[in-house]
Amino acid sequence: MPSDSLRRFGGYLRTRWASPRRIRFWLLALVIAYTLLGFLIVPWLIQYLAVSTAKEDFGRELRIEAVHVNPYTLTLRIDGLALDDTDNRQLLGWQQLFVDLAWSSALNGAWTFQTIRLDRPMIHEERFASGKTRFSRLAPEPSEDAPTEDEASPLPALQVDELRVTEAALRFTDNLPGGVTETDQPKRVSLALEELMLSASDLSLQEGARFPVALEGQLEGGGTLAFDGSLQLLPTAVLAGSARIDELALNQAQPYLRQFANVQLSDGTLNLDGRMQTGAEQPFAFEGSAGIKTLNINDGSNQDPLIGWQSLHTKKLDLNLGERRLETAPISLNGLFGRLIINEDRTTNFSQLMATAPANARAEDDGAARMDDTDDETAPFDITVEGVELTDGTLRFADRSLPLPFSTSIHTLNGQVSTLSSSSAQPAQVALEGQVADYGLTRVDGTIHAWHPMRDTSLKLRFRNLQIPEYSPYTVRFAGRRIAGGTMDLDLDYTVSEQQLDGRNSLVLRDLTLGEKMAVSDAMDLPLDLAIALLKDSNGVIDLDLPVTGDVGSPEFDVGGVVRQALTKTIKSVVQSPFRFLANLVGADSEELGRVEFPPGRSDLLPPQRERVAKLREALTQRPELALELTGPFNHTFDGPILKRGKAIDALRQRLAQADRETGEPNLTAEANQDVVETMFTTHYPEADLAAIRSRFTEEQGDSSEDTGFDALAYRNHLADRIIAAQSITESDLRALANARATAVQQALVDPGADNPIDSNRVRLQDPETIESVDGERIAMEVGLAAD
Repeated sequence: MPSDSLRRFGGYLRTRWASPRRIRFWLLALVIAYTLLGFLIVPWLIQYLAVSTAKEDFGRELRIEAVHVNPYTLTLRIDGLALDDTDNRQLLGWQQLFVDLAWSSALNGAWTFQTIRLDRPMIHEERFASGKTRFSRLAPEPSEDAPTEDEASPLPALQVDELRVTEAALRFTDNLPGGVTETDQPKRVSLALEELMLSASDLSLQEGARFPVALEGQLEGGGTLAFDGSLQLLPTAVLAGSARIDELALNQAQPYLRQFANVQLSDGTLNLDGRMQTGAEQPFAFEGSAGIKTLNINDGSNQDPLIGWQSLHTKKLDLNLGERRLETAPISLNGLFGRLIINEDRTTNFSQLMATAPANARAEDDGAARMDDTDDETAPFDITVEGVELTDGTLRFADRSLPLPFSTSIHTLNGQVSTLSSSSAQPAQVALEGQVADYGLTRVDGTIHAWHPMRDTSLKLRFRNLQIPEYSPYTVRFAGRRIAGGTMDLDLDYTVSEQQLDGRNSLVLRDLTLGEKMAVSDAMDLPLDLAIALLKDSNGVIDLDLPVTGDVGSPEFDVGGVVRQALTKTIKSVVQSPFRFLANLVGADSEELGRVEFPPGRSDLLPPQRERVAKLREALTQRPELALELTGPFNHTFDGPILKRGKAIDALRQRLAQADRETGEPNLTAEANQDVVETMFTTHYPEADLAAIRSRFTEEQGDSSEDTGFDALAYRNHLADRIIAAQSITESDLRALANARATAVQQALVDPGADNPIDSNRVRLQDPETIESVDGERIAMEVGLAAD
């Protein structure tokens, strides 16, 4: 009987449940259920769990516009996600997240994604004055009863074929501690990285696996960032590749700088381009080019300029934190500017810049210092700079502590400093040259050890043609007398070895004239009128040697006091032994008179050169047997561009005159001359299409407007540049310029309206001379001497 029941039950299954019709039914039902679950239930469940978890576990509001799941392609799309903090500020969000999970994940035992794409994500982090951040507040508070895990759970196997983040925005707000603003309130700083693009391929969590990564973005405050390289996530993160920073605005760091110094970083941009690497064994390494342009640092109290430059650049910057090493190729520093002021109380403008740190920050620093005392001595940082090239620098100095306020400046400062190394005992070579005031010259040569200047330094400072009346404040303090007239040459030779100073100062005064007396309590009582009468030779020259020695490491050492004592001793010795002094006098040097310099393409004498020619004329009146030979110089590369411009302007003047129009000082870019300039342009470039050229300087004003904007000035500048470039310069033009230069010097020498004019037969013009190369901004004419 039981066997009959089993047979009947088996027959029932075959006819009712195992029939092809029934199998198709259940397969269809399974497909429908899978479809409903994937397309409807799973999206709702994801959105519900995400919103409820954010609310219950984190106390935050999470909003999601839509969740789309395709169970057949295994794709997930989440649109319009936004997570708010407790104060309703958005923490993070995105426009769209798209995830494409590969079916192979079920076979290879790893989460494998063909594509993960995140569009317009936004993350806003903020650090509060307490030190906490918005994201750190999401983490649960540590509990003493919470169990500790011995080992971290292993990460799941993961493979992403393509990861792409587009138009991301990372925003950071920092609430700096109080005491840095006038209201003593926390200062809020906002930084933002926008238009961030991130791409990666073959991303893997397998140990030792590296995959390519590319990133680029721009800072809201100015500057762009880019990276292209590789990333390893396990066992430790390793990032390596090419990195670039373009025009990063440094004033974004101003609030942080004010924490340490009372200065205003008003301008400056950073540029970096090279390769970087960071990892467990290498904290950070970078090798490439670097530069900072248009840096301006002002006094935070009165906005007076302190220091800055037009550009600083090096072709190689090698920074290695692991090896504690910094190396650079020669640094080009253009347009350096510095300003030093000695106040009435003898303090300087730099000594008052350091900001007072808040009490809690000072306490942290003290604690860190005590901890450092217990640590092993940290290896020193090895710094090597392969030289500094300085061009067009300016240093301004003012001393308000003197009876008469004094100020001067050194400008057009150029020169070089050789390799600076903190690990070598070899000092650096220094060679600098600049202009003091209107006609003065300064030069610095020698050696200095940048890290140990008191150990090994040897410098020679040369000052030429300084106007002595400008230095009356120092003579008033020294001897109670103003200086009415005269020039000064000063040679300062200083050698410091193991803090011992051995120096000689050579002072040459020309045509020194004393002024009125002034009552100064600490001035020396010296018979200056008698001393000057003895020291001045028939040419009005005073030549003094002043030795300077002492221990620069001594707190009592004052180089100014030592120089003052030496000068006092010299003057007293001259007054006390006048005939012995007169027996040891030497002549004066006048080698600078043999060079007259001209700017490119010009033959007029600039003020310094007019003064030089005037001094040359004065010297010749005392040497009647000498004649001058003037050979006008020229150089095609140096003079050609300016001559071309002059020819173009002459051509414009001629065309204006032919059209009976006002010539005056014709301007190639003036609007009134545009038609004539266009005619000149088509003459030189007959095949050019002016309409096409105009279109290059025309742009639409808006998407919905048919109006266009024409940049007429840029258009005229373009035509002018092309016209100038079309001019031809001949050998005859250059020789005529050279002759004009020689003639200008000749006329200045024989000018009957000048003091002590020279006879014309003593100034002879020679055939022009071509100069093979010109260094700097001037071409020099070497003056020759001949017997008359």
